[in-house]
Amino acid sequence: MGGLIKDFALTALIIILNHWVYGIEDTIAYGFIVTFITRNHLAILAVAFLGSFALVLSAALFENLGLYQITHVLSRVLARVTRFLVTFLAVLNMIFYAALGNNLMHDKGYQALFAVALLLGASCWALRIVDFNYPLKNKTVPVGILVLVSIVVVEFIRPL
Repeated sequence: MGGLIKDFALTALIIILNHWVYGIEDTIAYGFIVTFITRNHLAILAVAFLGSFALVLSAALFENLGLYQITHVLSRVLARVTRFLVTFLAVLNMIFYAALGNNLMHDKGYQALFAVALLLGASCWALRIVDFNYPLKNKTVPVGILVLVSIVVVEFIRPL
């Protein structure tokens, strides 16, 4: 839960810096994010699939060879980064919906969220292979609930 609070704080810092300090409007930020995702959606999905497969395969291989520390460090870093990216996408989805009425998930956001969630699952699975005491539920359930809340708020709650 502490990691989720750190992710919220970092997301809030990025939003505050972009909006109030640098003066970037929400429409420009939304357009930039949507353009980035639509231009690179195939690369994002390919990296997610290949990266998750390679990570889990290397975890199993290195664990059998006794070189589990390499995979352990890589998986912890990747799990932390992907947890932040999932939180960032979920919070941005709600903020853009509240500010602009736009749904980020309809503009290839679901594909980006799926790719990042796939990498999160693979890195947690690799950590579970290397360290069977890794708290998988404590790391993934709060982020999953946040994504679910974001999707429910944006998809099912209409503006007044």
